[in-house]
Parts: sequence; structure tokens; C-alpha cells
Amino acid sequence: MFSLEYAEVTRTASGTFHDQQGNCLSFTMLFVSLARAIGLQASYQSVVVQPQWSNDGQVVVANHVNTAIRIGRGDETIVDFNLRPYQGERHSRRVADSYALALFYTNLGAEAMLRDEYAAALAYLREAARARPDIAGVWVDLGVLYSRHQHYEHAEAAYLRALDVDNNEPSALTNLSLVYDAMGEPTLAAEYRERVQSYQERNPYYHFASATRAYEQQQFPDALSSLRKALRLKPDEQEFYELRGKVETALGKPRDATESFQRARAYAEAEELRTRALVEFGLGLR
Repeated sequence: MFSLEYAEVTRTASGTFHDQQGNCLSFTMLFVSLARAIGLQASYQSVVVQPQWSNDGQVVVANHVNTAIRIGRGDETIVDFNLRPYQGERHSRRVADSYALALFYTNLGAEAMLRDEYAAALAYLREAARARPDIAGVWVDLGVLYSRHQHYEHAEAAYLRALDVDNNEPSALTNLSLVYDAMGEPTLAAEYRERVQSYQERNPYYHFASATRAYEQQQFPDALSSLRKALRLKPDEQEFYELRGKVETALGKPRDATESFQRARAYAEAEELRTRALVEFGLGLR
């Protein structure tokens, strides 16, 4: 019996097949290769996922791809190997093979950085940039690599290139403020910190992350305050109501908590129905 085991490593399609291990991108590349080998129309899709924030307040933006398979007369099935729960709505768009290739090299570059193999990381990231210079994350990773070696002018150029691709790329904004601090440019550093703060204030998932941290630290009034901000910006997010119910339970507000949990269930059911309908009609959302 053939089976695949998830591992935090990026492999080629053939490497994934022989080792039976890989990450989500590895599985997707293998599936596309096998599907095309038997004559199916298989395409990569880029899935837009909401940014998340780590415990130290740094933004984490994930790149994710899945596969659209065309079967029969226009029928389409989405195959997604995502093993991590992403928050919020996820929209997708069809992308060329070069996009997946760029993500492949970007992953290899990031993995090489984690092993302190900086020459290999630079080579991989350059290949990624050659394949698709229009992916902001490629330039962000290059900026991180240059920053680690204190090549701040190169890092600045990489982050600015990322912002040329996506003017609101949060990792580039955050990292540019740190680069300008290191370069002795406090005015520019402050300018980018203000842009980061503005982005955070407008993003409901930033407030949700703040609420999650406050809840874990048993700072329940602060958690509730952050959730109010999140819900003002996005009043239909299931996870916001689930956390609000937990916070209200901790604050001794069982009636409010019950209402929050009921809303969470209602939005979860509505999202499930919407997703099922979109997939059924071949609109490419999973």
C-alpha cells in the first residue's frame, strides 16, 4: 500500500514518490505529475491565506498551493494537501507551473537558511527570483538572508522590491523598519513602523492574535477588548466568536458565552455550505 508521510522538508515530485515523505508543496507537485501522466488536466492554484502573528508579534505570511483537476465535461475537483488549519476565508487563483517552481526554490532556500547553509540559500532564492520575480515572498526571504549577514543595503533593495510587487506586504514592511534601524536611519524606520501599525490596526486577524495571547495569559478583559476590534472589522468569522465564548466563560458571563458559541456554529455551518457549493460548481475554492 502506497502512503505519504508529512515531513517539514521540500522534495521534488520523484523524491517525494520514492521517499514517501514531503510537505504540502511536495505532495501537490507529485499529484500534479501523476495526474498529468494519466492524461488528466491538472493545474496549480495559489491559495490566499490570511496572515498570522507569532507570539512575539511578528507577522507570518504563508504561501499555499493546491491542485485543480478537470474531469469529464468541465467538472472540476480541488485537491488540497493542507494539514494546517488556516483562519478565515481562502480564495484561490490558477497559476502557471513557474509559480510552483518558484515556491519550490523559495522553500529550499528557507530550509538551507535554517541549516546555516547560506551559499546554498542564496543560490536557491536567486533561482526562485528568476522563475517568478513577481512573488513578494521570494524577495522577503532574500532580504532576510542579506540582513543576517549585515548586508543591509542589499536587504533594503530586496524588501523594496517585495513592496513593488505588493505594496502592503507585511513582512517587508516590518523588516524594513528593522533594517533602517540597523542602518542608522531612524526617520525611515519610524515611517515603516507607522505603516506596520496601520496595517495591524486594519487587520482583524492581528486583533485576534492579540486576543489569543491575552487569553493564554489569562488577561481576559484585554482579550475581550481585542476581540471587539476584530469583530468590528470582520463580524462573520467563526473563530472570533469561539474565542469570545471562551473569554466570556472565563469572565463569568455564561449567557453571553452561549450566544457567542451559537454564532460560531452558525457561521461555521454557513461557511461549510458556501464552500461546498463553490466546489460543486467548479469555482476553485476549498
